[in-house]
Amino acid sequence: MIAVIGAGISGLSCAWWLHRAGQQVELFEATSHVGGKVDTVSEEGVQFETGPNTLLLNDAQSEWLSSMGLTLVPATRLSRQRFVLQGGRYRSLPSDPLSFLFSSLLSASAKRAVLVEPWLRNAPLEPHETVAAFFRRRLGQEWLDMLVAPFVAGVFAGDPETLLMEECLPLMLKVERRSGSLVKGMMRHVLAGKLARKTPYSLAGGLISLPTALASGLSLQRNSPVERLEREGSGWRLQCASASYYADEVVLSVPADEAARLLGEHWPELSSALAQIPYSPMSLVVSLGARDDMTRPLRGFGGLNPVCETPFAAGHLMGGDMFPDRCDDDDYLIVSYVGGSLFRQHHDLPDRELLEGTNEELRDVFGLTRPVRRQWLVRHQRALPQGTAAMVDVRKHLAALDGTGLHVCANWLDGVSVSDCLAKGEALASRLLRRPLHA
Repeated sequence: MIAVIGAGISGLSCAWWLHRAGQQVELFEATSHVGGKVDTVSEEGVQFETGPNTLLLNDAQSEWLSSMGLTLVPATRLSRQRFVLQGGRYRSLPSDPLSFLFSSLLSASAKRAVLVEPWLRNAPLEPHETVAAFFRRRLGQEWLDMLVAPFVAGVFAGDPETLLMEECLPLMLKVERRSGSLVKGMMRHVLAGKLARKTPYSLAGGLISLPTALASGLSLQRNSPVERLEREGSGWRLQCASASYYADEVVLSVPADEAARLLGEHWPELSSALAQIPYSPMSLVVSLGARDDMTRPLRGFGGLNPVCETPFAAGHLMGGDMFPDRCDDDDYLIVSYVGGSLFRQHHDLPDRELLEGTNEELRDVFGLTRPVRRQWLVRHQRALPQGTAAMVDVRKHLAALDGTGLHVCANWLDGVSVSDCLAKGEALASRLLRRPLHA
């Protein structure tokens, strides 16, 4: 039997592929919910996601989800429009080299930095370079402040001064190391068709449909946290509150601190390293109101907020523009992201103050003439793991698990997106199926 501990997307994906191949799989989840942070709220004609908001899938993943009976819902063409806050107003992000040249978002010196970058020969100062150090070295501070930091805050809920390139943006790092230029290397990928923009998707019924479909047909133990892992013969004994289970192989698909607890008895150094992985908090404020109340509507995917603008939220996503079925045509549905490493102090405010700060920003940037009609507040104290220098030690000690029958498949390793988690679950299942069970 193969035991998978944790029914987030990574664990569900791995268990699904193993089960499909005829393996005996037992899935253990500490809560009653499957899917980790993935969840959908549907009430009174409104639908929104409380975790990841969209799927960016490759063709194989799209076919896989469709084969499970899931209906992919593409975002509207408006989702191609992205914005960044500058001077208290949202300005469109350049979508191609020509619009970049005429954009007012960056100064003339910042635009010149792109032209000069291919001739720079400045090596990194550290073996494990942060995102901030990398872009400051290649393109300068303005690029970091206005574009890179807001992107990192929006996607990873992180601080570019602490996140590592190798953990968060490995493709860009690899391109620069190979070609000696970020701009030249990325242009080669664009011309080769390797960086085509993917369409964001949702699912009919919301993203919760994905973990629900993956869990269907699996042997799943809900509300069954694994309290201890014990070596038994060539396999492992899983101790739960009401029973114990023997497994030939064990897949850990749990948060880093939980993995640290389970591994501490056998691998204290790895456990100590895992315990150092930080998580960023994030609060979601979902606001519903009449579209006519917006004197400065933002028609597109949404807007990111640079720290230099001293905003309250990391950004605002236009849920009703991307997926019109999420609210009535005459309404707006805005999802505001408050928190992350760069805005932690706002996330930590009491509910009333957090909502007041969000609403003040909504009035300022969208020109709301009336208060929002309804709001929802969702808090995630540990929203996303951070790919900081702590991961260097984790990766160094992970080799200790080789040949033990224990495997890691979690969002703190090799990508946090839903697509990443689906892929790593399939990849691990494939490796396990190519060899005999641990003996």
